[in-house]
Amino acid sequence: MVAVETKRLPGNTARSRVRSAPPTRMRRKRSLGNRIVILVGSLCFVGFALYPLVYLLSGALKSQTEIYSGFAHLFPKHATLTNFHQLLFVNSNTEGISFFTAARNSIFIALMTIAFTVAVAVPAAFVLARRQTWFTALVRGWARLAQVVGGIVVIIPLFLILHRLHLINTLVGVSLAETIPTSAFGIWVLTAFVRQVPYEIEEAARIDGAGEWGVLRRVVIPLIRPGMTSVVLVVFLISWCDFLNPLVLLNNPGQYTVTVALYTYIGQAGQTLWGQLLAFGLLACIPPLVVIILAERHIVRGLVAGAVK
Repeated sequence: MVAVETKRLPGNTARSRVRSAPPTRMRRKRSLGNRIVILVGSLCFVGFALYPLVYLLSGALKSQTEIYSGFAHLFPKHATLTNFHQLLFVNSNTEGISFFTAARNSIFIALMTIAFTVAVAVPAAFVLARRQTWFTALVRGWARLAQVVGGIVVIIPLFLILHRLHLINTLVGVSLAETIPTSAFGIWVLTAFVRQVPYEIEEAARIDGAGEWGVLRRVVIPLIRPGMTSVVLVVFLISWCDFLNPLVLLNNPGQYTVTVALYTYIGQAGQTLWGQLLAFGLLACIPPLVVIILAERHIVRGLVAGAVK
């Protein structure tokens, strides 16, 4: 409510002063209630998101005896670093896989997948954004379909193709398998970025004598760099967390990725090594968490910028 106060001044002139009425008690209660609801909801969401990590840390600090002793307590009674020592320096699982070897393989596959994805997605997005033919329409349909169809649907024909190319049990073969869905995602995102680049800039570069590759390299790529950053970060997360392709295409323990090496701790020697399994899972979460925390702003900004024309 707004109250209007009129004050008579000398000379028969009147001046109106607008005075805001103070907030009512009901408004105060409503504002306080909204804040409490938001606070409780935020705490519940944070607790739900962090509980798995807390449980991983708790189990990783427990001995095998304490884990099998009875009801699982969140806080270990006798904290120990034995699981991390066994995991990093002893390699006590039957496959003899160290975390460092598995992490190196995962990083190599992720970098190869990023390189293949960028090499395919950037030129394809440039062509799809500037050309309207039956072939480009077909490629757009494939890019949408490849994001819907699960990897398990195409794993058998993909295995046969890589077998003919002698790429089974190689890290490059796994990278090529992961490039299929990630390149479709990259094409979908980068096409929206290329469409935002003014066509007049490209025409000016062509008038100056630049060819198609020159326009792409000197004009388009610098302008779509935020989108490329988002694609690179998302592809890294997808590749790091991929389990199906390494499981099917790799049979040499020395080439196992983090996800496949984590699976080897289940059912070893007639029992599951829960302490080392949880420690391995905790260490495997660190690189994706670091990437998400450091690059969250770039991921969100790039995806939003590509979605809005």
